[in-house]
Amino acid sequence: MHYFLKTVLFVAGVLLFFAYIANSIPSRPSLPPEEGKINFAEVKTKDDLVSLGQKIFFGKGQCALCHSIGPSETARCPNLAGIGAKLSREFIYESLTQPNKFIYKQYEFSPPKPFAAQMPQINKPPIGLSENELLAVIAFVQSTGGQESVTVDPSELVKPAAQILAASGDAAKGQTIYKNLGCAQCHGTDGKKGIAGAPDLQVLAQRKDPLQFMSALQGGSSSKHQGLDARLTVKDLTDLMAYLTQFKAMPQPL
Repeated sequence: MHYFLKTVLFVAGVLLFFAYIANSIPSRPSLPPEEGKINFAEVKTKDDLVSLGQKIFFGKGQCALCHSIGPSETARCPNLAGIGAKLSREFIYESLTQPNKFIYKQYEFSPPKPFAAQMPQINKPPIGLSENELLAVIAFVQSTGGQESVTVDPSELVKPAAQILAASGDAAKGQTIYKNLGCAQCHGTDGKKGIAGAPDLQVLAQRKDPLQFMSALQGGSSSKHQGLDARLTVKDLTDLMAYLTQFKAMPQPL
């Protein structure tokens, strides 16, 4: 009985010691990749596109979870450094959107792995990259083979409907409409912030298509929003969006 108690006390002491050591080590949460803000309206050059593609590669695209850019002992999938100079743009696009369509022979006939990695179609859920985001990733991958390897041009990016309409609108007329409707009283004017609680119409105009933008205007709680669908024509809306999108959107509170 004496030896049994000593054994129990010894085991309990060891467990308490290791529990103390484990709890004294600072814990760090495993967070998903930080997506960051993706704004294709700011892309003017190939360098801008490559930089945005790098952000998507290491963020929203989750490519770096398996691939590396350079030698790595932990990467489960091919090292993509320099691949832009070796593969065509069409092949890279196909590899991203249909990764199982072509399998290299050395992988096809190699011994099966206990945990075979399967690459998802990154233009489908859960990743779901847009066509513009795919082009940016391709530009970044191509850049690993040298800047001259980048064949994606910013002019190929698909512009949102709101951006296209805004480009055809008259900002001066839009400013007059904005003030005549009394929007400035709550939402601010000339790029300046309005009263607390009023949504930033600059953000709405840049992020939403025309129908969503009109719906947002009508959905306000103020009586001033009533009947806007009858008071504003499509041309008025286009001019209004041209006025609002000329200002840089204010940062939104967290």
